[in-house]
Amino acid sequence: MIRTITRTLALSIALLALGCHEDKVVNVRSGPPHTVDGVYSVTGDGQVTIYWRANQENDIAYYKVYRNSAPTGTFTLIGSTPNTSFVDTNVTNGVTYYYAVAAVNLSGQESAELSFENVFDTPRPEGFGVTLTNTFTADATSGWDFSAQARRSSLDSLTDIYYGSQAGHNLVFAPPDTKIQDAGFVTLRDVDFAPPSGWSADGEVEAIVGHSYIVLTRDDHYAKFEVKSLDSSSMVMDWAYQIDPNNPELTRRAP
Repeated sequence: MIRTITRTLALSIALLALGCHEDKVVNVRSGPPHTVDGVYSVTGDGQVTIYWRANQENDIAYYKVYRNSAPTGTFTLIGSTPNTSFVDTNVTNGVTYYYAVAAVNLSGQESAELSFENVFDTPRPEGFGVTLTNTFTADATSGWDFSAQARRSSLDSLTDIYYGSQAGHNLVFAPPDTKIQDAGFVTLRDVDFAPPSGWSADGEVEAIVGHSYIVLTRDDHYAKFEVKSLDSSSMVMDWAYQIDPNNPELTRRAP
């Protein structure tokens, strides 16, 4: 900014010294915009939303969003926007993508460097309003298979979790080869990464409305669900499932 002001003042002084009598406009072009920062992403189902902080320059026209399949190398332009967010819908669930952003000013100059944050994301399927019945009264639809997005019996070998209510106790069970833990009163979106420890020792947790839970399936896929409502006959939940094996990323969110 100091350099730009100095150049402007120097031109003004020179014009006064020469005695300018013509109606001429002198345009002093500033340098390219600063590097965009504060970039992060939020994982979705078949989409990734990229966010960033607005540049402080007052001549920003729009932003360019780039993507790559690796953290380094050549990033390809996938879109532009005058806003500070961009939704990438040209993605495949279970595939990891890396993102970067650049600013463009009114003169068409682009940031000399792409944003420096290592922003990556792996979209995954999700669902809402799934009803699981009570295993003790209607077992055929008490369980949930995350990979097939289907209700199953608690006895089915493909069942990842199932619901049971008896004598005033509402529980979610996981088979012996599946792990489960209670993340507490956290909204589903804010359960971003699965932790490496804290799993239930007996494979069951108390089902509590408003609590989110994390699951590690028998074939090493991470999942999460939030209890939306329950009673003695059923439990309603929202869920998400990371189809990229051994990837604990369930949602990227603001740092």
